[in-house]
Amino acid sequence: MPYEQIFDNALVGICFMRERRFVRVNPLMEQMLGYAPGELAGVSVRQVYAQQDDYEEVGQVVAHFPNSNQYVHERTLISKDGRLLWCMISGRMIDPAASSPTSVWVVQDLSDKKRAEDELHRTSHRLEQIVERRTLNLRKTNATLKSEVERRRASERAMIESREKYRVLIRNIPLGIAITDASGKVIEINPAMQAFFNVTDVGDFQEVACERRCTVLGESAPVGLVELLARCSPRFVPRSEHLTVRFDQPSGNDLWFDVLGVRVAVSNLGSAVVFLDRTEQRRARSREQEQQQQLAHATRLSMMGQFASALAHELGQPLNACLSYAAGIEHRLGSELAERPEAREALAHIQLHLQQAGHVVRNVRSFVARHRPGDEQFPLAPLVYETLDLLQLQLRDSSVVVRVRIAPDLHQLHGTRVEIQQVLVNLIMNAVEALRDAVHASPSISIHASAGEDGQIQVRVSDNGPGVPVGDRANVFEPYRTSKPGGLGMGLMMCKTIIESHNGTLRLLDDEDVGAHFEFRLPTTRGAS
Repeated sequence: MPYEQIFDNALVGICFMRERRFVRVNPLMEQMLGYAPGELAGVSVRQVYAQQDDYEEVGQVVAHFPNSNQYVHERTLISKDGRLLWCMISGRMIDPAASSPTSVWVVQDLSDKKRAEDELHRTSHRLEQIVERRTLNLRKTNATLKSEVERRRASERAMIESREKYRVLIRNIPLGIAITDASGKVIEINPAMQAFFNVTDVGDFQEVACERRCTVLGESAPVGLVELLARCSPRFVPRSEHLTVRFDQPSGNDLWFDVLGVRVAVSNLGSAVVFLDRTEQRRARSREQEQQQQLAHATRLSMMGQFASALAHELGQPLNACLSYAAGIEHRLGSELAERPEAREALAHIQLHLQQAGHVVRNVRSFVARHRPGDEQFPLAPLVYETLDLLQLQLRDSSVVVRVRIAPDLHQLHGTRVEIQQVLVNLIMNAVEALRDAVHASPSISIHASAGEDGQIQVRVSDNGPGVPVGDRANVFEPYRTSKPGGLGMGLMMCKTIIESHNGTLRLLDDEDVGAHFEFRLPTTRGAS
């Protein structure tokens, strides 16, 4: 019968218990706990609990089942060979009014442990022996039957009883199950399936199946629910698939399921497709990743604060002193400078660079202290060319050719202008240093800016140097990592922090063959010109 097939082929461990003793256990649960088929029958459930406290606590819940009706919790179980299994157990009372009520329990192995192949071989051998013994007993039993009529009547009664037992199981199991006929049409769904898709009967489910689409993990193109049921039906395909599927919800709370088809060995039936809800696990994993990203960002900000404090302290006074000296030189040599335009121009450059350096130091300190300069709207192209003009001496001394390609229709950026300029300075100077160290015959840097499909401006700074070593790419934005003699290893970390504070992203493109390629994306102000 389909229910017995589902019981024997379920993705989770299932058992019936009475007075906290195993009555019947499906093969997966026996395998999970390391017991032979039928070995757990009549055994106390205490044998599989790793701790006495867990056994007693669950016992208190079971004692109040008529009131609570259902129990779900994570517990540690122990296999026959002493292995600890972290499992999700859920139980429900089937017949609370009976003098000796029976409960059904579902056990999911969360530890993803699998038995070794040698254990599978031994289990297979034991199963063959059990089948052989049962076959012999059946022959002996058949020989003692009084008549063919009595045998058929007894078989019919047993079949009806078994059918009802598994029907109760299907109604109460926390797995979504859809049973198809020989043509592939869904003829029955259990209450869990109804709850998953918010339907009341098979007719409603058929309508939903024709409308709902889902995405299979690892595939890009969405598929219909009808197609999904067909793919997971071993009745119509040579081998059933075990798929992880996402159903998009209008509310944004997507649903995740593990889906597996089970062949039903009944002439008028096709298969049973089982849906295991993985939504909460996926959401928990997403929350964990988000928390890790927030922690990493907070760590970068903290380290940047330490660096900025030291930077401001160490550079503040020397910069002010240099500005004073430059002003003094301009005052004392005023007449001479008028006769020497090259010296006057060099002094102007010195004063401009010192002012820019002082402004950067003050701005970094203000940024870390959450007193950032006011945001503004500004175009990208003038900022790029202004930055190149600021670095013209370094570029000329390194014989580096810079190629700039900026799309003419870019929207304005919204943020702190000097901070974005600092990112450009760091990325360009990193490229200059890499090209200088490589002694490249034709060193070049390209700056390419364009509008992304997501409405952001994407800026790529590339060079034709040796590139970032493969072993260093994963940690390139971590602090204190540098190949420059005397470098602090804070530049790229600071760049990433600045870009992220503007709700953007900065990454190293590692799919390029030559050179280093850094790309940052920033949101724009639409409608600005």
